[in-house]
Amino acid sequence: MSGPDEVLDPKDEKDLFHQGVISKLFPSNNMGLVRTESGREVPFSFEFVILLGEAKNPNDLREGQEVGYDLGWT
Repeated sequence: MSGPDEVLDPKDEKDLFHQGVISKLFPSNNMGLVRTESGREVPFSFEFVILLGEAKNPNDLREGQEVGYDLGWT
């Protein structure tokens, strides 16, 4: 069982989320698009981004970057 303060091993993080690639970023609108493994474009709002790893804020995200995502809020 994991607690809220448990630190995840980076290799385990991929197992927790769907994988995709940031295809477009719209920083002036605080939004972006993730291309899923099936090719679908899923919009996201910086407001709901939870960062794991080296990125410290949504402005550190880059087009072409591989990311994990969850559709639980959609």
